[in-house]
Amino acid sequence: MSTDQLTLRPSEGAMTWVRRRRRSRRTALAAAVAVLAGAAVYFGPILYGRWQCGGIGEDIRLMDDECIGVTDGSFVFQDQFTEVQENIKAENDWAAEQARKEGLPVVKIALLTTLTTTDDSAMSADKIQSALEGAYVALHRANRTQELGDRVRYVQLHLANEGARQTHWEAVVGDLEGMLDDEVPLVAVMGQGVSSDNTVAAAERLAAAGIPMVTGVTTADGIDHDAVDGLIRSAPSNTDFAVALHRYMESRPELESAVLVYDSTAQDRYTTTLRTAYEAELGDYISGSHQPFPGRSIETGGPEVFDPITRNICAAEPDTVLFAGREPDLKVFLEALSVRACLDRHLTVLFGVTGTDMQREDEIAEWTSAGNFEVLYAAGADPGWATGAAPAPEGFAAFQSYFTALVDSDPEALADGYAVTYHDALATAISAVRITNPWEVEAPAAVDVREHLLLLNSEQVVRGASGTLSFADNRGGNPGGKWVPVVPLPYPDDPEALPDLDTYITPSQ
Repeated sequence: MSTDQLTLRPSEGAMTWVRRRRRSRRTALAAAVAVLAGAAVYFGPILYGRWQCGGIGEDIRLMDDECIGVTDGSFVFQDQFTEVQENIKAENDWAAEQARKEGLPVVKIALLTTLTTTDDSAMSADKIQSALEGAYVALHRANRTQELGDRVRYVQLHLANEGARQTHWEAVVGDLEGMLDDEVPLVAVMGQGVSSDNTVAAAERLAAAGIPMVTGVTTADGIDHDAVDGLIRSAPSNTDFAVALHRYMESRPELESAVLVYDSTAQDRYTTTLRTAYEAELGDYISGSHQPFPGRSIETGGPEVFDPITRNICAAEPDTVLFAGREPDLKVFLEALSVRACLDRHLTVLFGVTGTDMQREDEIAEWTSAGNFEVLYAAGADPGWATGAAPAPEGFAAFQSYFTALVDSDPEALADGYAVTYHDALATAISAVRITNPWEVEAPAAVDVREHLLLLNSEQVVRGASGTLSFADNRGGNPGGKWVPVVPLPYPDDPEALPDLDTYITPSQ
Protein backbone atom coordinates (compact mmCIF):
# COMPACT_ATOMS: atom_id res chain seq x y z
CA MET A 1 0.00 0.00 0.00
CA SER A 2 1.42 3.44 -0.95
CA THR A 3 2.02 6.33 1.44
CA ASP A 4 -0.64 8.32 -0.37
CA GLN A 5 -3.13 5.66 0.31
CA LEU A 6 -2.34 5.78 4.04
CA THR A 7 -2.92 9.56 4.28
CA LEU A 8 -6.34 10.47 5.63
CA ARG A 9 -7.84 13.41 3.81
CA PRO A 10 -10.27 15.63 5.77
CA SER A 11 -13.73 15.91 4.44
CA GLU A 12 -14.99 19.15 2.95
CA GLY A 13 -17.19 19.72 5.99
CA ALA A 14 -14.25 19.40 8.33
CA MET A 15 -12.24 21.89 6.28
CA THR A 16 -15.07 24.37 6.39
CA TRP A 17 -15.25 24.03 10.18
CA VAL A 18 -11.48 24.67 10.45
CA ARG A 19 -11.68 27.75 8.27
CA ARG A 20 -14.53 29.13 10.35
CA ARG A 21 -12.61 28.37 13.54
CA ARG A 22 -9.60 30.26 12.27
CA ARG A 23 -11.74 33.25 11.24
CA SER A 24 -13.38 33.22 14.67
CA ARG A 25 -10.00 33.23 16.37
CA ARG A 26 -8.78 36.08 14.18
CA THR A 27 -11.97 38.04 14.92
CA ALA A 28 -11.65 37.41 18.67
CA LEU A 29 -8.00 38.41 18.56
CA ALA A 30 -8.82 41.59 16.69
CA ALA A 31 -11.58 42.38 19.17
CA ALA A 32 -9.24 41.75 22.08
CA VAL A 33 -6.63 44.03 20.54
CA ALA A 34 -9.29 46.71 20.05
CA VAL A 35 -10.42 46.36 23.65
CA LEU A 36 -6.85 46.56 24.91
CA ALA A 37 -6.18 49.57 22.71
CA GLY A 38 -9.31 51.27 24.02
CA ALA A 39 -8.36 50.43 27.59
CA ALA A 40 -4.90 51.84 27.00
CA VAL A 41 -6.40 55.06 25.67
CA TYR A 42 -8.79 55.34 28.63
CA PHE A 43 -6.74 53.94 31.49
CA GLY A 44 -3.27 54.82 30.23
CA PRO A 45 -3.32 58.45 31.39
CA ILE A 46 -4.88 57.38 34.71
CA LEU A 47 -2.22 54.72 35.33
CA TYR A 48 0.51 57.11 34.20
CA GLY A 49 -0.80 59.75 36.57
CA ARG A 50 -0.83 57.24 39.42
CA TRP A 51 2.73 56.16 38.70
CA GLN A 52 3.87 59.78 38.55
CA CYS A 53 2.30 60.38 41.97
CA GLY A 54 3.47 57.46 44.07
CA GLY A 55 2.15 54.37 42.31
CA ILE A 56 -1.08 52.41 42.01
CA GLY A 57 -1.50 51.98 45.77
CA GLU A 58 -1.67 55.74 46.40
CA ASP A 59 -4.92 57.73 46.27
CA ILE A 60 -3.04 60.47 44.46
CA ARG A 61 -3.20 61.23 40.75
CA LEU A 62 -1.60 63.67 38.34
CA MET A 63 -3.87 66.54 37.35
CA ASP A 64 -2.48 69.47 35.36
CA ASP A 65 1.08 68.60 36.42
CA GLU A 66 0.17 68.49 40.14
CA CYS A 67 -0.23 65.46 42.37
CA ILE A 68 -3.78 65.77 43.70
CA GLY A 69 -5.59 63.73 46.34
CA VAL A 70 -5.43 62.46 49.91
CA THR A 71 -2.53 60.73 51.70
CA ASP A 72 -1.77 59.52 55.22
CA GLY A 73 1.60 61.24 54.87
CA SER A 74 3.30 58.48 52.91
CA PHE A 75 3.18 60.43 49.64
CA VAL A 76 5.27 63.60 49.95
CA PHE A 77 3.84 66.48 47.94
CA GLN A 78 7.08 68.51 47.88
CA ASP A 79 10.60 67.73 49.04
CA GLN A 80 10.47 70.57 51.57
CA PHE A 81 7.69 68.74 53.42
CA THR A 82 9.46 65.38 53.65
CA GLU A 83 10.38 65.47 57.34
CA VAL A 84 7.07 66.74 58.65
CA GLN A 85 5.06 64.35 56.46
CA GLU A 86 7.18 61.43 57.66
CA ASN A 87 6.45 62.52 61.23
CA ILE A 88 2.71 62.66 60.51
CA LYS A 89 2.81 59.20 58.91
CA ALA A 90 4.68 57.78 61.90
CA GLU A 91 2.16 59.30 64.32
CA ASN A 92 -0.73 57.91 62.29
CA ASP A 93 0.80 54.43 62.42
CA TRP A 94 1.45 54.74 66.16
CA ALA A 95 -2.16 55.82 66.80
CA ALA A 96 -3.53 52.83 64.87
CA GLU A 97 -1.36 50.37 66.79
CA GLN A 98 -2.10 51.97 70.15
CA ALA A 99 -5.84 51.96 69.47
CA ARG A 100 -5.63 48.25 68.58
CA LYS A 101 -3.80 47.46 71.81
CA GLU A 102 -6.27 49.40 73.97
CA GLY A 103 -9.41 48.40 72.08
CA LEU A 104 -10.28 52.02 71.34
CA PRO A 105 -11.58 53.50 68.08
CA VAL A 106 -9.42 55.56 65.76
CA VAL A 107 -10.71 58.31 63.48
CA LYS A 108 -9.40 60.37 60.58
CA ILE A 109 -9.32 64.13 60.27
CA ALA A 110 -8.28 65.60 56.91
CA LEU A 111 -6.21 68.74 56.46
CA LEU A 112 -7.56 70.28 53.24
CA THR A 113 -5.51 73.04 51.63
CA THR A 114 -2.98 73.81 48.89
CA LEU A 115 -0.07 71.42 49.39
CA THR A 116 1.82 72.10 46.16
CA THR A 117 3.23 75.45 45.12
CA THR A 118 3.87 77.36 41.91
CA ASP A 119 5.01 80.92 41.20
CA ASP A 120 1.44 82.15 41.70
CA SER A 121 0.20 79.68 44.31
CA ALA A 122 -2.13 80.80 47.05
CA MET A 123 0.27 79.82 49.86
CA SER A 124 4.07 79.76 49.93
CA ALA A 125 5.98 76.55 50.62
CA ASP A 126 7.30 78.01 53.89
CA LYS A 127 3.78 78.74 55.12
CA ILE A 128 2.57 75.27 54.15
CA GLN A 129 5.49 73.71 56.00
CA SER A 130 4.69 75.77 59.09
CA ALA A 131 1.03 74.75 58.86
CA LEU A 132 1.92 71.06 58.66
CA GLU A 133 4.33 71.38 61.57
CA GLY A 134 1.72 73.03 63.78
CA ALA A 135 -0.86 70.39 62.91
CA TYR A 136 1.65 67.62 63.62
CA VAL A 137 2.32 69.01 67.10
CA ALA A 138 -1.43 69.05 67.85
CA LEU A 139 -1.77 65.47 66.54
CA HIS A 140 1.08 64.27 68.75
CA ARG A 141 -0.28 66.04 71.84
CA ALA A 142 -3.76 64.67 71.27
CA ASN A 143 -2.60 61.06 70.93
CA ARG A 144 0.07 61.04 73.62
CA THR A 145 -1.38 63.28 76.37
CA GLN A 146 -4.67 64.32 77.97
CA GLU A 147 -4.04 68.00 77.19
CA LEU A 148 -6.47 68.14 74.27
CA GLY A 149 -9.21 66.07 75.89
CA ASP A 150 -9.63 62.51 77.12
CA ARG A 151 -8.13 59.94 74.77
CA VAL A 152 -11.39 58.12 74.14
CA ARG A 153 -10.51 58.12 70.43
CA TYR A 154 -7.14 58.11 68.74
CA VAL A 155 -6.68 60.39 65.78
CA GLN A 156 -5.00 60.12 62.40
CA LEU A 157 -4.30 63.13 60.19
CA HIS A 158 -4.63 62.78 56.42
CA LEU A 159 -3.41 65.44 54.01
CA ALA A 160 -5.67 66.51 51.13
CA ASN A 161 -4.13 68.57 48.33
CA GLU A 162 -6.51 70.63 46.20
CA GLY A 163 -3.74 72.17 44.07
CA ALA A 164 -1.68 75.33 44.14
CA ARG A 165 -4.61 77.46 42.93
CA GLN A 166 -7.39 75.24 44.38
CA THR A 167 -8.42 74.23 40.85
CA HIS A 168 -8.97 70.59 41.81
CA TRP A 169 -11.04 71.02 44.96
CA GLU A 170 -13.98 69.08 43.49
CA ALA A 171 -11.94 65.92 42.95
CA VAL A 172 -10.49 66.06 46.44
CA VAL A 173 -13.81 66.77 48.13
CA GLY A 174 -15.13 63.70 46.33
CA ASP A 175 -12.26 61.69 47.83
CA LEU A 176 -13.13 62.99 51.30
CA GLU A 177 -16.80 62.14 50.90
CA GLY A 178 -15.75 58.61 50.02
CA MET A 179 -13.82 58.29 53.30
CA LEU A 180 -16.87 58.73 55.55
CA ASP A 181 -17.61 55.00 55.62
CA ASP A 182 -14.02 53.76 55.80
CA GLU A 183 -13.11 51.27 58.50
CA VAL A 184 -11.31 54.22 60.08
CA PRO A 185 -13.88 56.91 59.24
CA LEU A 186 -13.34 60.52 58.33
CA VAL A 187 -15.03 62.64 61.01
CA ALA A 188 -13.88 66.20 60.25
CA VAL A 189 -11.98 68.43 57.83
CA MET A 190 -9.71 71.27 58.91
CA GLY A 191 -7.14 73.68 57.60
CA GLN A 192 -8.67 75.47 54.61
CA GLY A 193 -6.17 78.23 53.96
CA VAL A 194 -7.49 80.63 51.31
CA SER A 195 -10.41 83.05 51.55
CA SER A 196 -11.71 82.36 48.05
CA ASP A 197 -14.85 81.36 46.17
CA ASN A 198 -13.39 77.86 45.72
CA THR A 199 -12.99 77.50 49.48
CA VAL A 200 -16.64 78.44 49.98
CA ALA A 201 -17.82 76.08 47.22
CA ALA A 202 -15.85 73.20 48.75
CA ALA A 203 -17.17 74.04 52.22
CA GLU A 204 -20.76 74.07 51.02
CA ARG A 205 -20.35 70.62 49.46
CA LEU A 206 -18.68 69.23 52.58
CA ALA A 207 -21.47 70.72 54.67
CA ALA A 208 -24.06 69.01 52.46
CA ALA A 209 -22.30 65.71 53.23
CA GLY A 210 -22.56 66.40 56.97
CA ILE A 211 -18.80 66.92 57.44
CA PRO A 212 -17.75 69.44 60.13
CA MET A 213 -14.98 71.93 59.33
CA VAL A 214 -12.47 74.05 61.24
CA THR A 215 -10.73 76.36 58.81
CA GLY A 216 -7.06 77.31 59.10
CA VAL A 217 -6.02 80.83 58.09
CA THR A 218 -9.16 81.92 56.27
CA THR A 219 -10.13 85.32 57.70
CA ALA A 220 -12.71 86.69 55.24
CA ASP A 221 -15.93 87.74 56.92
CA GLY A 222 -18.72 85.44 55.84
CA ILE A 223 -16.68 82.22 55.80
CA ASP A 224 -18.11 81.05 59.10
CA HIS A 225 -20.96 79.08 60.68
CA ASP A 226 -23.52 81.77 59.88
CA ALA A 227 -22.82 81.32 56.17
CA VAL A 228 -21.91 77.61 56.03
CA ASP A 229 -23.54 75.18 58.44
CA GLY A 230 -20.93 73.13 60.29
CA LEU A 231 -17.98 75.46 59.66
CA ILE A 232 -16.04 77.29 62.37
CA ARG A 233 -12.62 78.90 62.20
CA SER A 234 -9.51 79.15 64.32
CA ALA A 235 -8.18 82.40 62.83
CA PRO A 236 -9.47 85.90 63.59
CA SER A 237 -11.93 87.41 61.13
CA ASN A 238 -11.17 90.51 59.10
CA THR A 239 -13.54 92.40 61.38
CA ASP A 240 -11.44 91.25 64.35
CA PHE A 241 -8.36 92.65 62.58
CA ALA A 242 -10.10 95.97 61.97
CA VAL A 243 -11.20 96.23 65.61
CA ALA A 244 -7.62 95.57 66.78
CA LEU A 245 -6.29 98.23 64.40
CA HIS A 246 -8.91 100.71 65.60
CA ARG A 247 -7.73 100.21 69.17
CA TYR A 248 -4.16 100.74 68.00
CA MET A 249 -5.00 104.00 66.23
CA GLU A 250 -6.85 105.22 69.31
CA SER A 251 -3.68 104.61 71.34
CA ARG A 252 -1.76 106.98 69.04
CA PRO A 253 -3.47 110.40 69.03
CA GLU A 254 -1.13 111.67 66.30
CA LEU A 255 -2.81 109.31 63.82
CA GLU A 256 -5.81 111.28 62.58
CA SER A 257 -6.49 110.46 58.93
CA ALA A 258 -6.15 107.44 56.67
CA VAL A 259 -6.33 106.61 52.98
CA LEU A 260 -7.71 103.20 51.98
CA VAL A 261 -5.70 101.33 49.34
CA TYR A 262 -7.41 98.15 48.19
CA ASP A 263 -7.27 95.29 45.70
CA SER A 264 -10.18 95.67 43.29
CA THR A 265 -10.40 91.93 42.48
CA ALA A 266 -14.04 91.17 43.23
CA GLN A 267 -13.55 87.40 43.56
CA ASP A 268 -11.01 87.70 46.40
CA ARG A 269 -13.03 87.43 49.58
CA TYR A 270 -10.08 88.23 51.82
CA THR A 271 -9.36 91.60 50.25
CA THR A 272 -12.98 92.62 49.64
CA THR A 273 -14.11 91.89 53.20
CA LEU A 274 -10.98 93.44 54.70
CA ARG A 275 -11.85 96.61 52.84
CA THR A 276 -15.44 96.59 54.13
CA ALA A 277 -14.20 95.83 57.67
CA TYR A 278 -11.93 98.88 57.50
CA GLU A 279 -14.84 101.01 56.33
CA ALA A 280 -17.07 99.73 59.13
CA GLU A 281 -14.60 99.89 62.02
CA LEU A 282 -12.23 102.67 60.93
CA GLY A 283 -14.59 104.86 58.93
CA ASP A 284 -14.04 107.84 61.24
CA TYR A 285 -10.37 107.89 60.23
CA ILE A 286 -10.77 107.32 56.48
CA SER A 287 -10.70 110.50 54.43
CA GLY A 288 -10.28 111.39 50.77
CA SER A 289 -10.71 109.05 47.84
CA HIS A 290 -10.15 105.30 48.04
CA GLN A 291 -7.27 104.00 45.93
CA PRO A 292 -7.96 100.75 44.03
CA PHE A 293 -5.33 98.65 42.28
CA PRO A 294 -5.44 95.44 40.22
CA GLY A 295 -4.38 92.36 42.18
CA ARG A 296 -1.18 90.52 41.33
CA SER A 297 0.65 93.78 40.62
CA ILE A 298 3.97 91.94 40.24
CA GLU A 299 2.65 90.31 37.06
CA THR A 300 1.27 93.56 35.65
CA GLY A 301 4.13 96.00 36.05
CA GLY A 302 5.77 95.96 39.49
CA PRO A 303 6.11 99.12 41.61
CA GLU A 304 5.05 101.33 38.68
CA VAL A 305 1.49 100.04 39.20
CA PHE A 306 1.41 101.97 42.46
CA ASP A 307 2.98 105.19 41.17
CA PRO A 308 -0.38 106.96 40.63
CA ILE A 309 -1.50 105.82 44.06
CA THR A 310 1.61 107.09 45.85
CA ARG A 311 1.17 110.44 44.07
CA ASN A 312 -2.43 110.63 45.30
CA ILE A 313 -1.33 109.72 48.81
CA CYS A 314 1.19 112.54 48.78
CA ALA A 315 -1.49 114.96 47.57
CA ALA A 316 -4.01 113.86 50.23
CA GLU A 317 -1.45 114.17 53.06
CA PRO A 318 -2.77 111.40 55.36
CA ASP A 319 -0.70 110.07 58.24
CA THR A 320 -1.96 106.47 57.78
CA VAL A 321 -2.55 104.04 54.93
CA LEU A 322 -4.99 101.14 55.39
CA PHE A 323 -3.95 98.40 52.98
CA ALA A 324 -6.38 95.67 51.84
CA GLY A 325 -4.44 93.36 49.57
CA ARG A 326 -2.42 90.17 49.34
CA GLU A 327 1.17 89.98 50.57
CA PRO A 328 2.80 89.92 47.10
CA ASP A 329 1.03 93.20 46.30
CA LEU A 330 1.86 94.65 49.71
CA LYS A 331 5.56 94.08 49.06
CA VAL A 332 5.36 95.92 45.75
CA PHE A 333 3.39 98.74 47.39
CA LEU A 334 5.96 99.15 50.16
CA GLU A 335 8.74 99.32 47.59
CA ALA A 336 6.79 102.02 45.75
CA LEU A 337 6.29 103.97 49.00
CA SER A 338 10.05 103.95 49.59
CA VAL A 339 10.59 106.15 46.53
CA ARG A 340 7.44 108.32 46.70
CA ALA A 341 7.66 112.06 46.18
CA CYS A 342 6.72 113.09 49.76
CA LEU A 343 9.46 111.28 51.71
CA ASP A 344 9.57 114.17 54.19
CA ARG A 345 6.18 113.16 55.65
CA HIS A 346 6.10 110.07 57.88
CA LEU A 347 3.49 107.41 57.12
CA THR A 348 2.05 104.50 59.10
CA VAL A 349 0.89 101.54 57.00
CA LEU A 350 -1.62 99.15 58.62
CA PHE A 351 -3.05 95.86 57.40
CA GLY A 352 -4.47 92.58 58.74
CA VAL A 353 -3.29 89.02 58.14
CA THR A 354 -3.14 85.79 60.16
CA GLY A 355 0.63 85.61 59.72
CA THR A 356 3.31 86.53 57.24
CA ASP A 357 6.69 85.24 56.15
CA MET A 358 7.71 88.82 55.27
CA GLN A 359 9.23 88.98 58.77
CA ARG A 360 12.12 86.99 57.23
CA GLU A 361 12.76 89.42 54.35
CA ASP A 362 15.54 91.96 54.77
CA GLU A 363 14.34 94.43 52.12
CA ILE A 364 11.33 95.41 54.26
CA ALA A 365 13.65 97.15 56.75
CA GLU A 366 15.50 98.83 53.89
CA TRP A 367 12.29 100.20 52.40
CA THR A 368 10.83 101.44 55.70
CA SER A 369 14.09 103.22 56.53
CA ALA A 370 14.56 104.79 53.10
CA GLY A 371 10.89 105.65 52.74
CA ASN A 372 10.23 107.17 56.18
CA PHE A 373 7.31 104.91 57.01
CA GLU A 374 6.43 102.16 59.48
CA VAL A 375 4.37 99.00 58.94
CA LEU A 376 2.19 97.20 61.47
CA TYR A 377 -0.39 94.48 61.08
CA ALA A 378 -3.15 92.91 63.15
CA ALA A 379 -2.35 89.20 63.32
CA GLY A 380 -3.31 85.78 64.60
CA ALA A 381 -0.01 85.39 66.45
CA ASP A 382 2.95 87.51 67.59
CA PRO A 383 6.54 86.48 66.78
CA GLY A 384 7.46 87.90 70.18
CA TRP A 385 5.52 85.16 71.95
CA ALA A 386 8.26 82.68 71.03
CA THR A 387 11.15 84.93 72.05
CA GLY A 388 9.59 86.30 75.23
CA ALA A 389 9.52 89.82 73.81
CA ALA A 390 5.73 90.03 74.10
CA PRO A 391 3.22 88.59 76.61
CA ALA A 392 1.71 85.36 75.27
CA PRO A 393 -1.59 83.52 75.82
CA GLU A 394 -1.78 81.03 78.66
CA GLY A 395 -1.55 77.98 76.40
CA PHE A 396 1.36 79.14 74.26
CA ALA A 397 4.17 77.91 76.53
CA ALA A 398 2.93 74.31 76.43
CA PHE A 399 2.61 74.46 72.65
CA GLN A 400 6.09 75.90 72.27
CA SER A 401 7.66 73.26 74.47
CA TYR A 402 6.23 70.50 72.25
CA PHE A 403 7.15 72.38 69.09
CA THR A 404 10.72 72.77 70.33
CA ALA A 405 11.00 69.06 71.15
CA LEU A 406 9.28 67.74 68.04
CA VAL A 407 10.06 70.23 65.28
CA ASP A 408 12.47 73.12 65.83
CA SER A 409 13.97 74.95 68.79
CA ASP A 410 14.53 78.18 66.83
CA PRO A 411 11.84 80.79 67.73
CA GLU A 412 12.14 82.04 64.14
CA ALA A 413 10.30 78.88 63.02
CA LEU A 414 7.14 80.29 64.66
CA ALA A 415 7.46 83.80 63.23
CA ASP A 416 4.89 83.49 60.43
CA GLY A 417 2.08 82.41 62.78
CA TYR A 418 0.94 79.48 60.64
CA ALA A 419 2.15 76.76 63.01
CA VAL A 420 0.23 78.39 65.86
CA THR A 421 -2.96 78.71 63.83
CA TYR A 422 -2.92 75.18 62.39
CA HIS A 423 -2.13 73.70 65.79
CA ASP A 424 -5.22 75.39 67.15
CA ALA A 425 -7.36 74.39 64.16
CA LEU A 426 -6.58 70.69 64.60
CA ALA A 427 -6.84 70.97 68.39
CA THR A 428 -10.33 72.41 67.92
CA ALA A 429 -11.41 69.65 65.55
CA ILE A 430 -10.07 66.98 67.90
CA SER A 431 -11.80 68.58 70.86
CA ALA A 432 -15.13 68.42 69.02
CA VAL A 433 -14.53 64.75 68.18
CA ARG A 434 -13.77 63.87 71.79
CA ILE A 435 -16.83 65.52 73.33
CA THR A 436 -19.12 63.77 70.84
CA ASN A 437 -20.85 60.82 72.52
CA PRO A 438 -17.76 59.82 74.53
CA TRP A 439 -19.61 56.91 76.18
CA GLU A 440 -19.96 55.11 72.84
CA VAL A 441 -17.41 52.42 72.01
CA GLU A 442 -17.51 53.07 68.27
CA ALA A 443 -16.15 56.14 66.49
CA PRO A 444 -18.69 58.97 66.11
CA ALA A 445 -20.19 59.86 62.76
CA ALA A 446 -19.09 63.09 61.13
CA VAL A 447 -22.62 64.49 61.30
CA ASP A 448 -22.66 63.96 65.08
CA VAL A 449 -19.32 65.74 65.48
CA ARG A 450 -20.77 68.67 63.55
CA GLU A 451 -23.52 69.04 66.13
CA HIS A 452 -20.90 69.50 68.86
CA LEU A 453 -18.83 72.27 67.26
CA LEU A 454 -20.77 75.05 68.95
CA LEU A 455 -20.59 73.30 72.33
CA LEU A 456 -16.87 74.10 72.56
CA ASN A 457 -17.38 76.79 75.18
CA SER A 458 -17.85 77.30 78.92
CA GLU A 459 -16.41 74.10 80.46
CA GLN A 460 -15.35 72.71 77.09
CA VAL A 461 -13.06 75.42 75.74
CA VAL A 462 -10.03 74.71 73.56
CA ARG A 463 -6.76 75.55 75.30
CA GLY A 464 -4.95 76.69 72.20
CA ALA A 465 -1.61 78.34 71.56
CA SER A 466 -3.33 81.58 70.50
CA GLY A 467 -5.79 81.79 73.37
CA THR A 468 -8.38 79.90 75.36
CA LEU A 469 -10.78 79.49 72.48
CA SER A 470 -14.54 79.13 72.61
CA PHE A 471 -17.09 78.73 69.84
CA ALA A 472 -20.74 79.66 70.09
CA ASP A 473 -23.67 80.41 67.83
CA ASN A 474 -23.80 84.07 68.84
CA ARG A 475 -20.25 84.55 67.47
CA GLY A 476 -21.12 82.76 64.23
CA GLY A 477 -18.49 80.10 64.85
CA ASN A 478 -15.73 82.72 65.07
CA PRO A 479 -13.33 82.10 67.95
CA GLY A 480 -13.82 83.86 71.25
CA GLY A 481 -10.80 84.28 73.50
CA LYS A 482 -8.51 84.66 70.46
CA TRP A 483 -5.55 87.00 70.88
CA VAL A 484 -5.18 89.51 68.01
CA PRO A 485 -1.92 91.41 68.52
CA VAL A 486 -0.76 94.38 66.46
CA VAL A 487 2.71 93.47 65.22
CA PRO A 488 5.48 95.65 63.73
CA LEU A 489 7.04 94.70 60.40
CA PRO A 490 9.94 94.11 60.57
CA TYR A 491 9.91 92.92 64.17
CA PRO A 492 12.16 95.11 66.34
CA ASP A 493 15.16 93.71 68.18
CA ASP A 494 14.36 95.97 71.15
CA PRO A 495 11.12 94.99 72.99
CA GLU A 496 10.78 98.61 74.06
CA ALA A 497 9.95 99.43 70.43
CA LEU A 498 6.82 97.25 70.50
CA PRO A 499 3.39 98.93 70.62
CA ASP A 500 2.44 100.02 74.13
CA LEU A 501 -0.99 98.44 73.92
CA ASP A 502 -2.83 95.57 75.58
CA THR A 503 -3.52 92.83 73.07
CA TYR A 504 -7.08 92.70 71.77
CA ILE A 505 -8.84 89.45 72.74
CA THR A 506 -11.97 88.53 70.83
CA PRO A 507 -15.16 88.36 72.92
CA SER A 508 -16.55 84.98 73.89
CA GLN A 509 -20.13 86.21 73.72
